[in-house]
Amino acid sequence: MILKVKNILIAALLLVGFGCDEFLDVNVDEDKPSASTPNYLLNPVTGLMAINCYEQGETTAYFAQQIATLSGFSAVKDRWDYRSVTRVGLFRRHFHDVASNANNLILTAKAEESENYEGIGHTMMVLTTQTATDLFGDMPYTEALKGNPSPPYDEQQLIYEGMLAEIDEAIELLTIRDESDRSIKPEEDYLYGGDLDAWLGLAYGIKARLLLHLTPNINQNFQAVIDAVEAAQATWVDPEYQYIESPSPWFMNPWGPSRARPDWDYVPNILGTSAPTPYLVDVVMGYDRENDSIRDPRQPLLMTPNPDHGYLVVRTSEGKDALAENEFYPNLFGSYMTRDDSPQYFMTEEELHFIKAEAAFQSGDKATALAAYQAGIRRHMARVGVEQSDIDTFMAGDMVAQDAASLELSHIMMQKWLALYLQAEAWVDMRRYQYDPKVYVGLTRPENLASFWSDDDDTEWIQRLAYDNQTEEIYNKPELERLGAYQNPDWLKVPLWWTGQ
Repeated sequence: MILKVKNILIAALLLVGFGCDEFLDVNVDEDKPSASTPNYLLNPVTGLMAINCYEQGETTAYFAQQIATLSGFSAVKDRWDYRSVTRVGLFRRHFHDVASNANNLILTAKAEESENYEGIGHTMMVLTTQTATDLFGDMPYTEALKGNPSPPYDEQQLIYEGMLAEIDEAIELLTIRDESDRSIKPEEDYLYGGDLDAWLGLAYGIKARLLLHLTPNINQNFQAVIDAVEAAQATWVDPEYQYIESPSPWFMNPWGPSRARPDWDYVPNILGTSAPTPYLVDVVMGYDRENDSIRDPRQPLLMTPNPDHGYLVVRTSEGKDALAENEFYPNLFGSYMTRDDSPQYFMTEEELHFIKAEAAFQSGDKATALAAYQAGIRRHMARVGVEQSDIDTFMAGDMVAQDAASLELSHIMMQKWLALYLQAEAWVDMRRYQYDPKVYVGLTRPENLASFWSDDDDTEWIQRLAYDNQTEEIYNKPELERLGAYQNPDWLKVPLWWTGQ
């Protein structure tokens, strides 16, 4: 079985690693399907999405204050400053890598009337679009992928309307199960091995995430969120892009200690020169620093402390103590997310539990919220590797709300933040609630920010990423000027549409 899995991965990653240029080349005319067939296009899409998810987390984990650099001098990660940045690769990861190939998958599947592949293509298209617009806000959408180098930017509201319609289309296609569809062999679907029920569960999960983002600021349709979660849970299988132990960087998780970088434009992680934040260790996980007492059993599984210096932490933008060596700080490698062979998650079961918990809480159904909240904690602890006896002890303790009457929104959101360790969705939630200290108790804004950030206004937080200046300032300058984003650092302060501001 291990050999079979490795063979599937090698086939998938060979397509991603050495076929990327070919797949992008055939997308010159995006309105026509390529000469390829959809069974050869699926693995490149999921492989490229895995890289996309990694690079999103590699940026946003610092904004979300899960980790911080030891230097304190990173322009983007510490100072929230894109003025000296010459390339924002995440913009290209969506359009040039995932979306262009997902579009090709959809077109080729539609041309041969394979609803199964077409439904998968739409699912992946919505996933990459959702993660991109939730980083950048307004962006090309209705006129994207049509051969126009300067497509107009659409408002995020329109993008969300389109995504919700498309994910419903994906769900409909994935339920058809027409025997005339091209069959999906296990090696042609590295993510799910051709299991359409699993793909259907993911489509419903993405729908639940989209609907949640509209609450509580755009609408209060919490029941629709819960319905989508329960539909997802009926056939849920975690979408894990599984890497393996290998000397080749193409087969390694970029979060691992080898810092895999298969090509020049891949972003290597800097975990070796980063450390956990006090918000992660002291606030959310409740570390008793005075007595060196671990209260959350996930703590030693997410990081390895220096035997002489323990769980030292670094505040965002402040850097390490001048007398401290890098080795004094906990080693962030080796966790469930940060091994060379760790899977890359597109979404997780625990996220579904927390989505349901938040929606139920906001609707006033605190009993349902409590059950989902506790289920989310248990599932994440199991994923991290906590022993069942330790899970049971933690769940019975004062770190966890024990009854519906005592449950607060902050309990749900802070545990969800932890369960989304190194995943971009954690930063989405923080911006949806505008970094509210009543929701993220104990959270404080970094102090040493770039000069255009207010020293006096603690409510001024980073809201979005800058657009890719290498492409957009050349090909789409009028659109950037129209938005007010052209070479304007204050654009980073503008909240996204779903904040309701």
